[in-house]
Amino acid sequence: MLDTEETRAAQAAGASEEEIPLFLHDPSSKVVLALFENRNLTEEHVLIIANRKNLTPQVLNTLSRDARWSESYRVRLALAKNPKTPLFAALSVARYLRLFDLADLARNHLLPVIYRKKLEAIVIEKIPTLALGVKKTLARVAAGEILIALIKDGYPDVIKLCLGNPHLVEAHLYKVISHKMTTPGTIRTIAENRNWTFRYHIKFALVRNEHTPLARIALFLIDLKTGDLKDLYRDPHLPPGVRPFIHRELLERGEDPERLSGPDEEVLFVIDEHEIEDIETEMRTYCGGDGQQGETDDDDREQDLPGTQP
Repeated sequence: MLDTEETRAAQAAGASEEEIPLFLHDPSSKVVLALFENRNLTEEHVLIIANRKNLTPQVLNTLSRDARWSESYRVRLALAKNPKTPLFAALSVARYLRLFDLADLARNHLLPVIYRKKLEAIVIEKIPTLALGVKKTLARVAAGEILIALIKDGYPDVIKLCLGNPHLVEAHLYKVISHKMTTPGTIRTIAENRNWTFRYHIKFALVRNEHTPLARIALFLIDLKTGDLKDLYRDPHLPPGVRPFIHRELLERGEDPERLSGPDEEVLFVIDEHEIEDIETEMRTYCGGDGQQGETDDDDREQDLPGTQP
């Protein structure tokens, strides 16, 4: 028969180092709190307590405030990882964690969303001051808003690594492309990525962005649905230089672009013939030059998609 809670708590407070393990998994919070008064408690014992998922927030909060373990990195990390740690206590210890541990925690879906968002904010705040090599390493392992921030940071090598990150999702990249403050260099790097530009919505977003090279836009238009081309043609925010290409694509599909415009709208946009020749030359380069954007069959395309298993 188990001793009473009060008896077990008294025993825990005075137990020897060898006896302490008998109380580490006790279901009573009162007994575990009594262990914190025991001078024989070691870091290994505390780590077992900090990793328990069936403790009350009160116990974990008390542990986070215990001065004896305030300098222990392993205890801090265990408390930050435990979903039962109160938000304020978890954030208090998380601020002392290493960058990549923070990024790892921000990907942990067992933790509350609000906590993960705050962890992402801590990492994002550090990004401008990070060395380029650290940014590259972070780009390989980060997720969510951290990835978006790295892409927006604008370093081409970092962006390319972000685009190859399996944690990057289409919605995040669409958000970056659609943001008005995204730099021209970032848009060009995304537009030249063969894996992501196979995605329909990414093509659509790139067509609407004024910084996407016209040669790439001309290639993307071929794959867009006729209904979407019509919507783009009517879009008042469409970059003016794109409209002639949509006009030509619609004509080739047997559509009459003139009927899509109101009576007061001007439909005619003129591009110099030499500019068209330059764009078509660049298109040929993308399609067949140096293996940059060569033709692939459907199986190859599936294998190249981000996040697709080999």
